[in-house]
Amino acid sequence: MIIQVGGSIAFSPKSDGAKAKWLDYDTRHMLAEITPAPETVTVAIGTSMFDITQMWTAEDVKGTHLEDPKVIAAYAGMFTDAGPAFYLEHLKRLRAHKIQPYFTLAHVHQLEIVERLIRHGAYMGPLNTNITMYGGGGCGHNPFDWMHWLQREPQGAIVTFWAGMRINAVAQPMAIILGQHVRVGIEDNLWNSKRQRMTSIDQIKAAVELCERFGRKIATAEEARKIMKIGVWYDSVDETLKNLGMPPNRGDDDRGFVVWETDGKKSVQHQISDSHPMAYCMTPPPALATK
Repeated sequence: MIIQVGGSIAFSPKSDGAKAKWLDYDTRHMLAEITPAPETVTVAIGTSMFDITQMWTAEDVKGTHLEDPKVIAAYAGMFTDAGPAFYLEHLKRLRAHKIQPYFTLAHVHQLEIVERLIRHGAYMGPLNTNITMYGGGGCGHNPFDWMHWLQREPQGAIVTFWAGMRINAVAQPMAIILGQHVRVGIEDNLWNSKRQRMTSIDQIKAAVELCERFGRKIATAEEARKIMKIGVWYDSVDETLKNLGMPPNRGDDDRGFVVWETDGKKSVQHQISDSHPMAYCMTPPPALATK
């Protein structure tokens, strides 16, 4: 068994009219210290809108609590909150406790941030990650976007396709044919291609049938640990780049990422030239700003 904890979980609204929101940074950092320790914790990289309701129809949510317009409105206002102050500190704490990050990304541009983290040495380990197709601020249902994202993945990355509702009927066969992996379960989807309700077990069986049809072997638990390189860490940037099949660094010019010491907390809001609030995640600490 591989235990994975959702480290950037969004929670349901606590009351009518409240928004669905993510836990604060301090609470999410505590996942690096839980016991028994999981093998992986999901880590979001970069703040973005996460309105997954944009891609759903009334039929998709029929018979669920999401038929309530107030609930839909609450989920529509959701954002993935993951600025540098969060992920720089979180990656350090996970490594200190030998817990691997599972990079949950919204679009290909967040993968570029991960690449720069690797090239700067802020992360040194296997790259378990996903291609998400939830839309509403992240990658949606256009397969050309999926293919571009997959093309940008390092050769050594372990990639899983994550899709919601009916798009699974397209995304899962494509992932399996392309040699990637799939995620299944009622957190993402409720329906089969005939619009009949499916349990998580039914969805697992359907994925197994697809693998058998296209000649993909189902991994055992031990094989899955080897594929994901559970427990593996690297000791240098060069070792990481080599194992991920990424070109070596040319020098300081291709890193393009400023890393500073952080306590893992959000900074105070700042003003920029036209009096618009500046995102906290773009504001360096005073010590860096004065250099």
